[in-house]
Amino acid sequence: MDIREYLKKEKEKIDRYLEKYLPPEGAYPSIIHKAMRYSVFAGGKRLRPILLLTAYRAVGGKKEEDVMPFACSLELIHTYSLIHDDLPAIDNDDMRRGKPTSHKVFGEAIAILAGDALFSFAFELMLKTRVPPGVLRKAMEVLTRAIGTSGIIGGQVMDIEGEKLEPDPRLLRYIHSHKTGAFISAAVEIGGILGRGKKKEIEALRKGGGYMGMAFQIVDDILDVVGDEKKVGKKTQKDASSGKITYPAVYGLDGARRRAERYTHLAINSFERLGKKGKVLVEIAKFLFERDR
Repeated sequence: MDIREYLKKEKEKIDRYLEKYLPPEGAYPSIIHKAMRYSVFAGGKRLRPILLLTAYRAVGGKKEEDVMPFACSLELIHTYSLIHDDLPAIDNDDMRRGKPTSHKVFGEAIAILAGDALFSFAFELMLKTRVPPGVLRKAMEVLTRAIGTSGIIGGQVMDIEGEKLEPDPRLLRYIHSHKTGAFISAAVEIGGILGRGKKKEIEALRKGGGYMGMAFQIVDDILDVVGDEKKVGKKTQKDASSGKITYPAVYGLDGARRRAERYTHLAINSFERLGKKGKVLVEIAKFLFERDR
């Protein structure tokens, strides 16, 4: 399988659905819809919706269009989190995905509201998922845990607080497993839930997604040190200058690479429990470890 071609086609498909689902720019008040669309279509891998759909197929899900609203809602939530992360009060980033960040284009107030609007619209869209109510509720429970104080928000809080503290391996793992790992794990697990996979399959997906999320964030840390700004799409060396706790800061580049590789192997082992059905997820895990952006 050519995993790059697979990811490219999946991204193009998800982009078509996002175009269909999002309010048009001209809808009143147009400034907020322009800001929402600007950040959503500024680029990005569409990793979380791709993982959901891939896991859905891996457990035997057939009606992809039925779960596409949920898949796309993950991208909207991810984009909301990036808009808010980039704000001067948090990471103060001027560039994202090779383009000026939302607050640099629209101002801080509209950027905040665009993030809020994407977050609320994600749940409106999610409710259009065509699965039994009990299945949808279970999927939403997994999601809300992953994006709240026991997930993204908790990780972001400790990422900020960690700037005042000495680098600590336990705190570092907490930040990465919550800020990034929890959402990626949820995307994979939700795919299994919506596809009505067996309990053992969903557990393998959940664990594999968590390991994949850890590897993904460690590679991000590494790219902040050695990555090409044009490929990464944002300023590099930012973590060190702001005093953030990262894997290279705690373990060095070689130690960080070894840990990213170990988490990748753990993800692969989890996905291989699905047999041939987990092959695409295995290939995605390998690709994410080897990426340069």
